[in-house]
Amino acid sequence: MKKSQLLILVPLICIITVSCVPKSKYVAVENELISTRHQLEQEKLKLVGLKEERDKIAKELSLLQEQHRYLTAINQRLSDNIRKLSVRAQKLKVELERHKSVVHLQDQVIKLLDDTKKTIESSLKDQMADQGIEIADTKEPLKVVLVDKILYKPGGLEINENGKKLLLALAESFKKDKTQQIVVEGHTDKTLLGEELRQKYPTNWELSAARAAAVVRFLQWKGGLDPERLSIRAYSSYRPMASNKTEKGRRMNRRIEIILGPPE
Repeated sequence: MKKSQLLILVPLICIITVSCVPKSKYVAVENELISTRHQLEQEKLKLVGLKEERDKIAKELSLLQEQHRYLTAINQRLSDNIRKLSVRAQKLKVELERHKSVVHLQDQVIKLLDDTKKTIESSLKDQMADQGIEIADTKEPLKVVLVDKILYKPGGLEINENGKKLLLALAESFKKDKTQQIVVEGHTDKTLLGEELRQKYPTNWELSAARAAAVVRFLQWKGGLDPERLSIRAYSSYRPMASNKTEKGRRMNRRIEIILGPPE
């Protein structure tokens, strides 16, 4: 047989062979192919659904992470506030204890001042009867008011003998509580100073300060009081007790005030 004839014969045999496949088997293969395509479509739809679910979960995760960061920041601020409140509470506790101590000390001082007042009134009964001394009856620290005539010679700064006795009696009373602070205040009336006094003290400011200083020096050097407890103030004529228009008022304004107070 010729080669060309063989080439024609082979395809014909294949066609005849294929044509001989049963129709039922062909239908089965076609159905399987359709089923496979259907499954592929279902799998594709599932993949699309899974992708959408994945994107949704990723979005929710991002939101949860943002909320976590926000809540972490809130928690940090709350922790800081709790720490600050704890520190503040501790400070308030300390302040409360200090306040209780101050109140207790004030009660003790009030009692001591009351006892001192009674002692002074008892020691200086005669002088007080002459209206040269006054124990101020106020809620403020104990105040002893001495008109100038009980301490000084007229128009001078030298403390007279009665004044020295008076100050020594006061000093003994003040020694009972060494924690009390003692302030000596100098006051004058509005009268212009005489020529002799003006040569040394230009105004009533200097005069009131000098008289207060003289009392402080005496209480320290002669009365034996600790100088760290002593201080002076000078007010000239600017804190009068009475009107400067009358002689009686001017006498009241020319004074020394000795004030006892709690420890500084």
